[in-house]
Amino acid sequence: MTTKTIKKKVIEYINHAEDDVIEAVYKMLKIYEDSDGKSLMSTSQKSEIEKRSTLYKSGKLRTSSWSDVKKRTRNS
Repeated sequence: MTTKTIKKKVIEYINHAEDDVIEAVYKMLKIYEDSDGKSLMSTSQKSEIEKRSTLYKSGKLRTSSWSDVKKRTRNS
């Protein structure tokens, strides 16, 4: 999906969203703006995400659905 399409969809969504959703989106954007557009993640956090992304794309990282996670945690 292009950035232009995403922007259009976000604007449409916000125009119809409930007040609490709009407030949450605003707070997230405000945090981003206050950080001057810099990532709030550390270098090591970014590195870990890149490492896991590579493993996932290569099929070497095992993942679980949310329902499987809930089942495992409730059965322990």
